[in-house]
Amino acid sequence: MEEKVWESLKEVWRQRVSPSSYEVWIAPLTFAGAEGDTLLVQCPNQFFASWIREHYLPLLKDHLAQGGRRWNLRLCPVEEEREAARGQLHLPRFSPTEIARPAFCQRFTFEEFVVGACNRYAHAACWAAANEEPNHSRILYVHAPAGLGKSHLIQALGQRYLERRPKARVCYLTANDFTAQVVRAIKNDGLDDFKRRYRESCDVLMLEEAHCFAGRERTQSELALALDILLDDGKTVVFTGSQLPREIPKVNDQLRSRLAGGLITSINPPDTPTRRKIILRKAASQGVDLDPGVVDYLARHLQGDIRQIEGAVAGLVAKSSLLREPVNMDLARDVVRELVGEAREITLEAIGEVICRYYQVSCEDLRSRSRRRAVSWPRQVAMYLARRFTEDSLEAIGRHFNRDHATVLHSVKRITAQIQEKGKLRRQVEFLTEQLQSRRWKA
Repeated sequence: MEEKVWESLKEVWRQRVSPSSYEVWIAPLTFAGAEGDTLLVQCPNQFFASWIREHYLPLLKDHLAQGGRRWNLRLCPVEEEREAARGQLHLPRFSPTEIARPAFCQRFTFEEFVVGACNRYAHAACWAAANEEPNHSRILYVHAPAGLGKSHLIQALGQRYLERRPKARVCYLTANDFTAQVVRAIKNDGLDDFKRRYRESCDVLMLEEAHCFAGRERTQSELALALDILLDDGKTVVFTGSQLPREIPKVNDQLRSRLAGGLITSINPPDTPTRRKIILRKAASQGVDLDPGVVDYLARHLQGDIRQIEGAVAGLVAKSSLLREPVNMDLARDVVRELVGEAREITLEAIGEVICRYYQVSCEDLRSRSRRRAVSWPRQVAMYLARRFTEDSLEAIGRHFNRDHATVLHSVKRITAQIQEKGKLRRQVEFLTEQLQSRRWKA
């Protein structure tokens, strides 16, 4: 029965995705059995599993109830099973009664992390912490939306730390993992033992998804106490979160002050040069040498997160192999179209319209000689977006806004620096980017 359910789910996918996407992402999945109401499905690797969870599992939401039962899917990466069988991957999780070596993804290293203007500061902060440099912060908070590499970066930190100090006790878990430990400790009357083991058996604490502590009052209190113990002993604590500490709702003052008490660094969406480097790195890892024109096309049109870029490269290589065709511009266009839709050009006029509507200024204001901040600031943001989303030269952008190329270059540098420093501006630019993206793509 379970295998029939799996076949019916594959048929749902077949009807809802393009034939090429089905061949690349669904066909390699194989049924591996069931545990109760959970279907076990093998896939090639962890990246493959993450991509399926994010992009294809939601399509099955209304079809998992069959035969009077509600089914779940568990994706099992084959590479992890093989490595576990060889004893090369440490699968035990950190528990309240035992510290286990963390199960880091082997490819999440500093060497594999592509550094660009969007993430240079975060990379430097994590490198300093991993190597215990004199200027490193004991508390590090890495902030970024999903898919920009914060997990990669802190796992690289952990792996580098263990390379330097193989006997170190690195505790890597999510906010949900930590909450589950607190709940079990309370139920088993084991809070004292729980605190003692953090005090005695943890040199570096790494907590992912700190925003998930929102509203969990008891967990927040216990975490604040654990942090005090670790920091008093000179230990290092690293957090990741999709929200800045001050933005996380329903967090008590004690925990919020500790989250914000160290170095806070953000990762921004990759700019075009960084996207080019990511594409080249991902292609090289699959043994493919991409034509510069294909690289430029992908870098210009894939404005999403790094997972999307990885998926595009993987899809391009897989499609080339399945069709027995060389990787060329036609295949690149097909893959981009499948991922993000049909491209519309983003023009200087379109950017001006979005800026004018958001900042309540007129197009004439943007082109005027006015230096009032209410006008000059939107103009600088418009120049930044024009440089990011169009192929126009500095001179062409300057002519459009009635300025010279030096003014445009100054504006771009200023906004780039401000985005790194000010969360409010970063959120504004992210919102404006979403507005432009919604104009850019059509299904």
